[in-house]
Amino acid sequence: MVWQIDLSGKCIVVTGGNRGIGLGISRDCAKAGANVAVIYRQSPSAPQVAEDISKEFGIQCKAYQCDVTDAKAVQTTIDAAIKDLGPLGGVVCNAGMQVSRPALEMTKDDYERQMNGNTWGVFTVAQAAAKIWVEQKYKQGRIVFINSMSATIANDGTTQCFYNASKGALTSLARCLAMEWAEHGILVNSLSPGFVDTDMNQGLRDDPERKKYYEKKVMLGRISDVEEQAGLAIFLLSPYASYITGADYIVDGGVTAW
Repeated sequence: MVWQIDLSGKCIVVTGGNRGIGLGISRDCAKAGANVAVIYRQSPSAPQVAEDISKEFGIQCKAYQCDVTDAKAVQTTIDAAIKDLGPLGGVVCNAGMQVSRPALEMTKDDYERQMNGNTWGVFTVAQAAAKIWVEQKYKQGRIVFINSMSATIANDGTTQCFYNASKGALTSLARCLAMEWAEHGILVNSLSPGFVDTDMNQGLRDDPERKKYYEKKVMLGRISDVEEQAGLAIFLLSPYASYITGADYIVDGGVTAW
């Protein structure tokens, strides 16, 4: 028998699930049989992306526009997704943003945008899901934060001090929520990708020499595909991860190991 993950009968919420790593996770959730709620902030293509996923995998996938930094809107949006797509089985907090600017030029606005989006916005989604599960006495809730190896290192050649700080905060947040919510059967973990071929890393696509420079920092000698990140997220959403919580998984091809 083939070992497989079955998420059918569940609704999985994926923030930023219409592009990059989030899209890879949305697709893999759909492959595993889950209905998928894609939460997006402003991308006009998100509804079409969701429709395409529905048709390709024969599940329900719907896009919901929402600013994850608005806690009230997040709760309303997740409630709507559950009504449309079925009981909530897990959430993947993937939405985030990055400002690259030398530290001597960083502003309070740069700080607030990144901490609000990358940390507070993650918390609002996790909190909304946890409230639902606690109220329903559902003991199998799964929360996955899409973090970054930047949470643990200062990325050579980059100017993104507040991005790294926000991701470092996310690692600690996952552990604290895992501790608080363990009694409710809610598992909270984070996945920390290394270099990934996404729009956020468009600079690597546009500059072959720069891409080669960073590839040399990877033990495997190449940049990750989105699909190589998504698989672990699906595992953490599954029954196979029933004894894993408060953990951070660095999927970076070996960057931080040497």
